[in-house]
Amino acid sequence: MVITTGGPTRPQYADVVQALTPVLHNLPPKLVALDGWPDVGKTTLGRFLAWRFNVTLLETDLFLTPRPDDRLVYLNNQITRIIDDRLQGCFPRPIIVEGIAVLRLLKKVQRAPDFVIHVTNRLVLDAGNLIDEMEAYDAEFRPRERADLTITLDN
Repeated sequence: MVITTGGPTRPQYADVVQALTPVLHNLPPKLVALDGWPDVGKTTLGRFLAWRFNVTLLETDLFLTPRPDDRLVYLNNQITRIIDDRLQGCFPRPIIVEGIAVLRLLKKVQRAPDFVIHVTNRLVLDAGNLIDEMEAYDAEFRPRERADLTITLDN
């Protein structure tokens, strides 16, 4: 399913809520992956969805380790711990894992998403110094094709 809408009130968010409602009904322990290039609006969408469904949002950018070569290297053990605690803890609930190259990250931590949302933005066409890494990621993981829902933002 591809959704393309725009406007200042972000009506696309309503479409995402509609698609996720059956997936998150009764708050089962599901992993929702929110993927896309840098600066397309993933975090803003993720924060809205976390608020709307009252679930955890894991912003993977907060777990990046500084690298002089600009490669994406995460604190995988911390990410794994948070995902497992949310999905398998005393009170299992859904978690949204948001970030660039999120499918590769989930593969590294040996977790599979139950639902994938791929976010693009008409106004963001460049990944800056990550362009080579993002193009390689897209070629290997094909996130747009693997997504259960693709949404294009205009803001």
